[in-house]
Amino acid sequence: MGYTVRLDLPRILEVTGELQHFLELGTARLEAEGPLSEEESEALIFSLADELEDHLRTMRERQGSASIRDLQRWTRAWIEEQQEDLGGREDAG
Repeated sequence: MGYTVRLDLPRILEVTGELQHFLELGTARLEAEGPLSEEESEALIFSLADELEDHLRTMRERQGSASIRDLQRWTRAWIEEQQEDLGGREDAG
């Protein structure tokens, strides 16, 4: 079994320049969900972070290593996919 590396997601988002995009995605998801309690809002944001971290870990395992550029590319692609999914949900709603 391989080892697990804990990703420092806030640092990754900061270093790759994707923090603002992640925050914008979080805001859009909160708006799409409608009125939520503070606890529900926090849970939604944490679940987004967990999904992104899982995605980055999976991509790194597939490739065997990851540069900052890889992390940035994978993060941006994941955020764009989430935004597209969100846009599709809004169109259907």
